[in-house]
Amino acid sequence: MRNDYELIKEREFQDRIYTNKYIQKGILDILQFEFDNCTFEREIEFINGIRSDFVIYDDKNEMKAIIECKRPDIGVTEYVRGVGQLFQYEYFQEENIPPRKYYNIKYNNDINNNILVIPSDFIKNTALNIGKFKYPKNSRIFEVNSKNDRVREISKKELLDLSKASDDNNLITISQYYVRDNRLFECYILFQILCTLNPFDIKMNRTEKEIQILRQIEVINNNNWRNAFITLSSLGFIGKNDKVYGNALNLLNYNVYEFINLLYSEYLYRFIDVLMNILIKHANSDNVVDLTNKEIAELIRKDYNNKDVLFLTDSDSRYISSWLNIMRDDLGCINFEPRSSKRKIVYQPSEIKDKERINKIKEFSNASAYIDYFNNIKNNIFKGVL
Repeated sequence: MRNDYELIKEREFQDRIYTNKYIQKGILDILQFEFDNCTFEREIEFINGIRSDFVIYDDKNEMKAIIECKRPDIGVTEYVRGVGQLFQYEYFQEENIPPRKYYNIKYNNDINNNILVIPSDFIKNTALNIGKFKYPKNSRIFEVNSKNDRVREISKKELLDLSKASDDNNLITISQYYVRDNRLFECYILFQILCTLNPFDIKMNRTEKEIQILRQIEVINNNNWRNAFITLSSLGFIGKNDKVYGNALNLLNYNVYEFINLLYSEYLYRFIDVLMNILIKHANSDNVVDLTNKEIAELIRKDYNNKDVLFLTDSDSRYISSWLNIMRDDLGCINFEPRSSKRKIVYQPSEIKDKERINKIKEFSNASAYIDYFNNIKNNIFKGVL
């Protein structure tokens, strides 16, 4: 079932968090607290009539987090108010000020989580730039995905990237999700590997996992697994120590074609649809378009009032090549020879439903040979590790 927060009211967003155990568990997984030991309480009043949307405390009455929620279409004044609430929550924690009517709740000086929770459509639907605000030192921003209720943390690096996108520097944002220099089927392979490692206490960093495990697998970007780790982390599929958490574990039984479809339909569609529309608009009667990557980037900029699009046309258009490779090798919606500017349009992903799109991916993508190889060796690649 798809959940659309685009027109949701703030109270409805709060209701969703309060009644949805997947979202609550996703928040607690990121915080590294046990779901069964924690309680979410709603609309909790502190001194001076300040009311938080939620507090989280454990079975020992220890405060774990104070939470503020914002709907996706607010203006700068309401957002500043939300950030101001975080500063107040930090003050409560520093001064050990408990909520009213919950005087038995105590604070731990080592645990000061002040969290702003937003739906994933927030960045698309508001004109403000969340990267250009000052936040309390202990604050964190969590995002609930509008399509699937998965929770992820917006990192400080991501805030820095977003801060660069503004009218002042001629750069805009259409999506916070992106993949660079990897194929989606490579992310699928890494996800499967990490799910296998998940139950074990493996003392290996990412470089060690790449050298000892991942480089045994023949893929296109075999020396660039680092970016696949970054992708899974940025999507909220993995957290600290590369543990798969939240309802991302439900994806373990997806085949590669279902996984690719999910990444397109719930995360990456905005970039891919922009590129498809450009290609379709300039294709000939044989559905072939002859445009260089730089020409494609220029056409996209024209559609966005001559502004660069973050993670698409910026950085000298290097993202264009990566997206086109994903469209060919993962989705199979276009086809072209290496280093050729001629692309053949195979199908338009946005015009068909999930079931048909999955069948198209299976028919036209280049993933199967790599996945078959992975499936043939996967039982042997953990020797000496598990």
